[in-house]
Amino acid sequence: MLLATGQVLPISSVHRLARTSTLVRIVMNAEGQVLDMGRKVRLATPAQRRAVFARYATCWIDGCPLPATMCQIDHADNWSTGGLTDLKLLGPACQFHNRDRYQHPERYTRRKEGPDRWAFTYHRLGTARRLRE
Repeated sequence: MLLATGQVLPISSVHRLARTSTLVRIVMNAEGQVLDMGRKVRLATPAQRRAVFARYATCWIDGCPLPATMCQIDHADNWSTGGLTDLKLLGPACQFHNRDRYQHPERYTRRKEGPDRWAFTYHRLGTARRLRE
């Protein structure tokens, strides 16, 4: 293996790296800004935040009027249960809905609104069934 410095990496080092390293998938836009981070990072990058604000005007819970720029960046699939920090799965949630959705998931129904946009309906009585994608 040839390194960027021009040095040759011994095969024993290549084998060690293969055994001890992990691969990280990162998707970038044409300007080199990171858009998809997989599970390696929980928080959205500045480029992801700007893209979310361009997609959403308000909190992604139906009827919540808080502007997206005042919201937290939320995962459509809860990070703690395996959700990805990928742009197509991120959206703005006001502080109340962000916390409440994870404490009381039975109160929310998720629906897809296009290839890379989600919305949630809040059911005050908690009678909604969760939709599976």
